[in-house]
Amino acid sequence: MPRDRVAPDYRQKVDELLKSWPDRGGPLRLQKTTVSNLFRYQPRESSGRQLSLAGFNGVLSLDAGSRTLEVEGLATYEAIVAHCLPQGWLPLVTPELRHITIGGATVGIGIESTGFRHGFVHDGLLEADVLLPGGEVVTCTAGNEHAGLFHALPNSYGTLGYILRARIALHRAAPYMHLEIREFANPAAYLEAMRDATERDDVNFVEGLFFEDGRFFLMLGRYRDAVPRTDDILRKNIFYKLIQSREDIFLRTEDYIFRYDPEWFWNIPDTWPYALFRRFAPRRYRNSGFYTRHAARRQKRRERAGKTDLPTEPLIQDWEVPWRRAEELVSFCLEQVELDGRPWAAVPIRALRQPTLYPVTPGELYFNLGSYCQVRRPAGRPPYHYTRIMDRKCFELGGIKMLYSSTFLAEQEFDARYNGAAYHELKRRYDSHADAPTLYRKVAMAAQQDQN
Repeated sequence: MPRDRVAPDYRQKVDELLKSWPDRGGPLRLQKTTVSNLFRYQPRESSGRQLSLAGFNGVLSLDAGSRTLEVEGLATYEAIVAHCLPQGWLPLVTPELRHITIGGATVGIGIESTGFRHGFVHDGLLEADVLLPGGEVVTCTAGNEHAGLFHALPNSYGTLGYILRARIALHRAAPYMHLEIREFANPAAYLEAMRDATERDDVNFVEGLFFEDGRFFLMLGRYRDAVPRTDDILRKNIFYKLIQSREDIFLRTEDYIFRYDPEWFWNIPDTWPYALFRRFAPRRYRNSGFYTRHAARRQKRRERAGKTDLPTEPLIQDWEVPWRRAEELVSFCLEQVELDGRPWAAVPIRALRQPTLYPVTPGELYFNLGSYCQVRRPAGRPPYHYTRIMDRKCFELGGIKMLYSSTFLAEQEFDARYNGAAYHELKRRYDSHADAPTLYRKVAMAAQQDQN
């Protein structure tokens, strides 16, 4: 840890953390005070030693000269944006939900509509202090003695260690956003226009939504210092509906960055009680963190009442395929999956690096497809049928899926797809006493056991 450079308060917190390190005895698990943005279909294990890193949630410093930010691992993107945007900066890639933490988005896989230019969240990481499962803190960069750990942080989900401090790259931002909306009637023209947009220097954000009825919406975002008006997507409008009726949308940049947060994408019912809630609820309730906690409490009430055999199930996943296979994936999802009017989300991503545990090709353009909703369980099909067939199609097309939600791969195939050989070598070096669970145990084993 570069003690001569980081803030004294941060160094003191690290020292206090290591002094209070829990004795061995069961797997080490992070006790979070922020809302989890993991969407595993099965309950997660809760046994083992609990480690609280709640104090590591601050923004440390912004250096405009080097275009970098020093930030603690449990700082939320809400806090990061609040600190950076008034000074004219943002992280290269900023996830769309306010309560995602920078540490979580880095050791997971974070995407957004700047990905066509800046890659994934982890592509902006320059340096990290990592708390290893055994209680040691190491500083890793792409070029020091812990470079292997640095390149393996993405997609490790904390199984190699937790990020206490990160130094990340920033890009110039403006206070407002102009969103140009273009509608298409077929996937070929839509994808061609989306790909062409990734080559344009005047575009800052590229994304899309499309629907089962054959409507495809491309959104091109550009920073602006001033706009003729600002559209309200907190009280008056629902973002994913607004884009279906406008050719131009003007937003505060912060509102655009977190555009899916007020509705938890499209999961808040469009009924009159919720219309009143949208209009009058305090701002502290109009965010994905509140809805996540509300949904969890509702699920527990159902379980206590014995109502576990529900007709719906989650389809909350992200898949990525090489761009040349994008149209095949789009056609497949429209033919085989029913979202009952909810949209599919599309983002182009050009990877900048090749993370050890998330094998993508640097410089290649990928098509990211996301589904973020509950779906009706198809009659006569096994649980999570849509997840299973979409996973198979993604892999068949040479793609890869994110692991923040459930995956049903057997361990041998999982290791083959996510570079298990390199992972286990790093695990032996950085977690020699197996204080943290393996990646497979954390992200896939419960789902695999559930289907047996």
